[in-house]
Amino acid sequence: MNQALKMRFLITALVATFILAVSAACTTEVEVVKEVIKEVPVEVEVIKEVVKEVEVVKEVEIEKIVEKLEIVVATPGPVDFYVETLDPNHKRGGTLKWASGGPVAHYDYFCCGSMNWHGTMHTMYDKLLRHDTRTADMTVIPEIGTSWERSSDGKTYTFQIRDGVKFHSGEELTGHDVKATFDRGVFPETFGEGLASVNRGVMQSATLKEITSTDSEVVFNFEEAPTMTHAMAGFTDFSFMISRKADWEDTNGSFKQIDLSKVTGTGPFKFVETTADHFLVEANVDYWNPHTPYLDRVETIYFSPFTPALTAAGQTNMLDIFQATAPADNEKVGAIPQISRNTVLWPFYWHILFNADKAPFNDVRMRQAVALVVAPEILVNGMNQSLGATFGGGWFPEGMGVQAYTADQLRTQKYWREPTAEDIAEAKALLADAGYPEGTPLPKLDLPGRNNKFNTVVVELIQAQLLQHLGWESEPRMVDVGVWREIKAAGEFDMGLNNALYSVPAPESFVRDITGTCGDVPCNFNLGKFKDPVLDGLFAELKAAAPGDRYAASIPLYDQLNTGWPILPMTQAGRNIVWFYPDVKGMPANGSTYAGFAEKISRFDHVWLDR
Repeated sequence: MNQALKMRFLITALVATFILAVSAACTTEVEVVKEVIKEVPVEVEVIKEVVKEVEVVKEVEIEKIVEKLEIVVATPGPVDFYVETLDPNHKRGGTLKWASGGPVAHYDYFCCGSMNWHGTMHTMYDKLLRHDTRTADMTVIPEIGTSWERSSDGKTYTFQIRDGVKFHSGEELTGHDVKATFDRGVFPETFGEGLASVNRGVMQSATLKEITSTDSEVVFNFEEAPTMTHAMAGFTDFSFMISRKADWEDTNGSFKQIDLSKVTGTGPFKFVETTADHFLVEANVDYWNPHTPYLDRVETIYFSPFTPALTAAGQTNMLDIFQATAPADNEKVGAIPQISRNTVLWPFYWHILFNADKAPFNDVRMRQAVALVVAPEILVNGMNQSLGATFGGGWFPEGMGVQAYTADQLRTQKYWREPTAEDIAEAKALLADAGYPEGTPLPKLDLPGRNNKFNTVVVELIQAQLLQHLGWESEPRMVDVGVWREIKAAGEFDMGLNNALYSVPAPESFVRDITGTCGDVPCNFNLGKFKDPVLDGLFAELKAAAPGDRYAASIPLYDQLNTGWPILPMTQAGRNIVWFYPDVKGMPANGSTYAGFAEKISRFDHVWLDR
């Protein structure tokens, strides 16, 4: 195919994809989430919960989800708290069948943040604290940590560890196992060099300094007092599934080659087998909670998300619970008689990552040129053929009390709008100034992405826009999710689609984690290794600002990001529908809406089958 025909083909594909995506995104339900904090009694303790009031409106526009992720918890006293179903006439037994991606390439669950790991494996593990997944309130409740105290200066949290908890292998759990697990997540160098830890950033940005432990106690010491929201987001993070200290030590911190029949957790279900088609666990008869689990088995059947095969399996009741259906299929799935649905708000910060550690993107002019011609909304629309996502906000999501813009406002702004003739001319001038005047071959870009439908669409749209507007060629490279983060961490890419889950509604936490430095080295999700001392100082100013001063403090930070372009932001929110049949009991009520990710969908300890 000659260059002219190739150009025409790519432009036609780009326009067709954009038109289809916009059509699919129209007339969507827009979830506007407000938060009301109130005091409620829970068993023998009093904690504060966040109650979300959801107003559903119609709008012929790209879907927008405005949310705040506040976690408010009162310090509890000693309790003997157990999760059990809220249904008085429950039954026991049966096999629950649900869908998740897989099989995974390995079992190092700290390495990767995908549902392929956490959707499948959460049944086998306990955490220090958890969310109460029986209702949409998702209140923070005890699990392995039965009670906790916060020091008067807010820098120390001391947890008492539950007695009588056994690993599936029979050993007693102690506070040392909890410490080792958090060390693996927050300080992976404790066990070895080069270990990945996807969710390290939530505790890194909270300035966790040290963890100490005894058999019955774990103490977390912070350099600065984190907010309660930030601390609890770390203590409940879905990655921190507690494993044995001895197993972490024996494997040098890497579970890539573990035997799941020997190395698992203390959770309500035990590993049975995994094949190319499914992942099977069975009830842990020695589980420390006397009430749960109610199911005999949970079978995870592997399906690629957002595919016709997944929709068909759900429609035919091959699955009891399923999620990640393509948005275009949701109307026909919703037509299944009596099927229930919950909406899970996904706080994903999708962005295009530049490798700022090597040419060509160690030159800000090259990053600016890309930002001028690659339209974020076109990428979001392409993504929305599979995944519900929101265009809007700019650098910061809306609703966080900092500078942010609506989708309509962004469509008029340089860098965020569809590129104009002036934008394209400026991009070409930047390339010329960087040593690539028109006619000079540009370096062919390595453009890897995860091997699934919406990643492929977004990567191909980037490729088409670069070629259309600048004649800049790139090579898509779709890779397995199990190695995607390692490729980025090793710097083996030029540009790539990336996302970060943010559980703390503060840009100085999650945006800094993607673009800033921590202790003079790139923060956990700053895989492009971008460094800017001015930017770091502005993040610190925003963190120190009084509530009434945050908006003003965010303006120079926004402007600095808009100058340096460490990444290209796309979207800061999305949503996922979880479907379940009427004989599945114990789930949050039909029609519930809540924020979160893996643990809030896939624990299943209080779920039972009415069969």
